[in-house]
Amino acid sequence: MVKATTIRQYNDYDKGRDVGLICVFAGATSGIGASTLEKMVQKLQKSTFYVLGRSAHRFADQRAKLENLNLSCKVVFIQAEVSLLSDIDAACKQINSFEQRVDYLYMSPGLIPLNGPQYTKEGLETCFSISYYARIRLVCKLMPLLRQSPRPRVLSVLNGGREKALHEQDIGLEQRWSPIAVVNHTTTMTSLAFEHLAEENKQFAFLHSYPGLVRTDIFARLTPPESSGIVWRATLAAIRGIVAVVMLCVGMEVEECGERQAFLLTTDRYGPGAWRINSSSEQVFAPGVLKRYREGSWSERIWDHTMGVFDTVLAIENDGVSR
Repeated sequence: MVKATTIRQYNDYDKGRDVGLICVFAGATSGIGASTLEKMVQKLQKSTFYVLGRSAHRFADQRAKLENLNLSCKVVFIQAEVSLLSDIDAACKQINSFEQRVDYLYMSPGLIPLNGPQYTKEGLETCFSISYYARIRLVCKLMPLLRQSPRPRVLSVLNGGREKALHEQDIGLEQRWSPIAVVNHTTTMTSLAFEHLAEENKQFAFLHSYPGLVRTDIFARLTPPESSGIVWRATLAAIRGIVAVVMLCVGMEVEECGERQAFLLTTDRYGPGAWRINSSSEQVFAPGVLKRYREGSWSERIWDHTMGVFDTVLAIENDGVSR
């Protein structure tokens, strides 16, 4: 385990080492992402941070805080619904118009899929899109700029090292959706996709991290749909209460988790390649189910599936039709 004191010492020592970097953050307007962004703004000098989010108005206070933490840094908000591939494309188009490169890409948008499947206007299940499709789309669209960086690093905070078996005949979960299946699929698919990308981009570091149990308000913000019955409303309230107690007892402070993600983004401990990182900021060595999927060339199969989804969704979106 990399101790919290070691992480803090590194981050403090590392302050000011990197100057003039270009960073893109998705999922940084609350929780782990907001904490990571704050730590990175404190670490880097004369750097630019592009933050994708739903509302510039809601981000205003956070932006002011970030700018006050480090007057040498620039914070640029880009309004985007990060579950939508078309919004990801539009955001990346803006970044491409401003920058010649991107050095760090951080992604941690999150949603707990307890209220059943919900779908975006593009026809993708929202949690699946936020956790996997939109993140991979963001990597793909920023790839030309990332390739211009001398040290490109991509960090997706999700569930690295906790991969589970896929429903192999239903990769997109069109027939077998469940909250557990979504978590398992997005986790395993991310690790396999990152391994595919690392083979094609030898200078990149692709990091898939598991933050562990963190004291964010993501469960507290869960609300049942208006159509929910009293049983589900009571069940959801009980779940929120149980999670609150568990987090209080064993959960990591969000500030520490942000420090750990900032460490992963900047440390030389994890160089070029695809890495799975646990909540202690250590590499996960045990392949688990990935051994079978690697032997079966599943990274290519997952990649082909992902590109097929992009082609289908964006072709429909461009035609002005929603699924």
